[in-house]
Amino acid sequence: MGPLLCAEGLGLLREETWALKDVSFSIAPGEAWGVIGESGAGKSTLLNLVLGLMEPTEGRITWEGELWSPLSERERRVRRPRLQAVFQDALASLPPHRTGWEILQEPLEVWKHGDARSRRAAAVRMAARVKFPEVSLDQRPQAWSGGLAQRLCLGRALMLGPALLVLDEPTSALDPTLGGHLLAQLQSLKAEGMALLVASHDLNLVRALCDQMLLLHDGEVLCQGPIGQLLSNPPHLHLRELLEALPILE
Repeated sequence: MGPLLCAEGLGLLREETWALKDVSFSIAPGEAWGVIGESGAGKSTLLNLVLGLMEPTEGRITWEGELWSPLSERERRVRRPRLQAVFQDALASLPPHRTGWEILQEPLEVWKHGDARSRRAAAVRMAARVKFPEVSLDQRPQAWSGGLAQRLCLGRALMLGPALLVLDEPTSALDPTLGGHLLAQLQSLKAEGMALLVASHDLNLVRALCDQMLLLHDGEVLCQGPIGQLLSNPPHLHLRELLEALPILE
């Protein structure tokens, strides 16, 4: 089976400065990539390019071998259901005027999946899967903690069964118990064949979940490859310094 998504030579120029430069990688079904780096390294920029929220200055993305222009109307209609995201600021990414019930069912309504009764039942199942209290589904986002909002965002992203799930700092708003539950969920999704692209400061999460890793610094790739190989024999000083700050990884 070939790659699901390929990024080739991606770059983004902002005001004569390269926010991202010459990034290439490919993701296969059931494979997880971790993108690490300090704040400002270019992690979110890379995710936004993959999601089609930004247009690259150079390079290209292909989806299942076909050139992909994510900002086009055709791509939004044909492939968008197969690519979903959970953003770092979960509360800001949720519509404040809608209840939890409405937010979970919205993807099914937009893409015309099932009737009202089946959509409601799917929302109940998904809330249980991501450990979102059913009693809170009657509330709106302003009533939720950051952790609850992030769990609902994950549930919303999974409603259409995407082929690729993109996550930006997925454990940042979760306590260790819920973070462990999220990790178990992501491992299960990966085992079912879903591809994952995860940007995180949490090297423990990346090590436990990902097959491949990419280290960014000032928008450039310092090293990338199989995660076991990179962590056991770090090829770059910056990666060694990151590992030394986390003795548990040694």
